[in-house]
Amino acid sequence: MISWNRKMAAKYGSAAAGIVIAAVSFVLSYQGSSDFKHTYKDSEPKAVKTTSATQVCTFVDYRKASINEYDMTVTESVQKAKTSKTKSNSKKDLGFTVKMPQQNTKAVDVKNSPNGCYETRSIQNEYYTVHDIISGSTVTLNGHEMLCRMVNSEIGDSWGNEAIKAQVVAAYSYLRFNDSIGAVPTVGLKSGYSSKLESCVNAVEGQAVFYNGNIINAVYSASTAGCSTTSQDIWGTSYPYLQCVKSQYDNEDPNWGIETQLTKEKVKSIIEKNTDIKLSDKIENWFIINSAHSGKYIGSVSIDGHSSCRINGKDTDITGITLCNLFDIKSNAMDISYKNGVFTFKSYGWGHGVGMSQWGACLYARHGWTYDQILTHYYLNTKIGITSENSKAVERGKKAVSENENDADAVSVSADSKAEKSDSKSPADSNDDSLNKDESQIQNESQSEIDDTENEDDNYLENNVTDKK
Repeated sequence: MISWNRKMAAKYGSAAAGIVIAAVSFVLSYQGSSDFKHTYKDSEPKAVKTTSATQVCTFVDYRKASINEYDMTVTESVQKAKTSKTKSNSKKDLGFTVKMPQQNTKAVDVKNSPNGCYETRSIQNEYYTVHDIISGSTVTLNGHEMLCRMVNSEIGDSWGNEAIKAQVVAAYSYLRFNDSIGAVPTVGLKSGYSSKLESCVNAVEGQAVFYNGNIINAVYSASTAGCSTTSQDIWGTSYPYLQCVKSQYDNEDPNWGIETQLTKEKVKSIIEKNTDIKLSDKIENWFIINSAHSGKYIGSVSIDGHSSCRINGKDTDITGITLCNLFDIKSNAMDISYKNGVFTFKSYGWGHGVGMSQWGACLYARHGWTYDQILTHYYLNTKIGITSENSKAVERGKKAVSENENDADAVSVSADSKAEKSDSKSPADSNDDSLNKDESQIQNESQSEIDDTENEDDNYLENNVTDKK
């Protein structure tokens, strides 16, 4: 679903968003079906009681793109072959395409009426702690500054205002959700943001995305393969607002159709060096796709008959994301083909594909959609509302630097943060989630709320949104 270092624009030629290894929220019952209230109180305490947020962090180990790969402005669409092509007279080298299993993908496609939330509030007094992938440190900043730097890293200011505002609201929802469960997310914080970007932050500051009265985990990626994929397919648990949604214009994203070409010798070397698999001479058996979802997204894979392997000393199931990590591919939505000694991995989009597509948001905005229409399109059955003040984040800002350091694994409060306490404004960057709970803690958490939520939304695909246009 995914700004940035323009020095590398010519080299990388694609858009990227921070890859999100995200927790996903569960929700309680909606209070007041007809009279929607834009202000929600006690959202965080409710979110803390849910169990889903800590459950998904061990499902996916997705390679985060290097920050110097992030440039949302370039338009080159094909990546050069990483190795030279070789020719062979062998019949088995004549070529084949790895078959994709049949599936019945039902992508929701809705355009809701504008939400009508125009209220804003300052979040200067709220302080949030994140791991910054650019500096490599843990940073605490006030909410306004944090949003400016995050959005500057994610998409910069070259896109339309409505797309930027959609990113601002999604980023704040993401911060609030993670803060509610005590998680320190991994993002990028890029200073030097423009007045245009800050004005977009000001236009929606304090707003968040709500499902049934609770702030959602508004995950996003650079782009999709034509439709977003579900949290069930990526993280193993189904959530009502993170489902398969059509992203109509993502084929205009520079990341669409990028080809990574590797000789069979290089493929063999990478697999045998990084796993415990020794490949046979039957090249047609090297990759067998066992399951797929949301169109082109590859689920489980067998490598020469092996459905699992050891990577970095750990047993792991082999999936499309495993292939992404092994071969440096942007998305597990891909076609795999072979001809004349060369494997071609043709990928679509960049990132895990769950939630909002950032390129999709950009392109929907160009077609006249408002930021709230974009958000309620990608996050099903949600509303945009003004939040109440996050008292925990306000208290964090009042603490001494030493106390903050003890609270979040030696959090380093930057010199910028100290200056911001006197209301000076300085610059914000990417999105990826990092949760601070171990696997045993995850496995011991209750599943009861998960079951309740899933049962409530079994048929949501047929009855997902009103105000369709």
